[in-house]
Amino acid sequence: MAVLALLGEGLTAHAIGSRLRIAERTAIKHKENLYRKLGVHDRVTALNKARALGLLPAEQAEAVRPAGR
Repeated sequence: MAVLALLGEGLTAHAIGSRLRIAERTAIKHKENLYRKLGVHDRVTALNKARALGLLPAEQAEAVRPAGR
């Protein structure tokens, strides 16, 4: 779950490894296992599916206002 959350923050495997004090290769393996368990092949799809399953909080959409208002 920690690796999934850090993927959601946009961290690389190297950064995840540093943050969790694990080897970069271990972070990569955790990421591969997450993708396999979620049945996906990329980060964006993994994060979307994890949010849909309630494993991560839903993204908050930023309010967009027209210019000049």
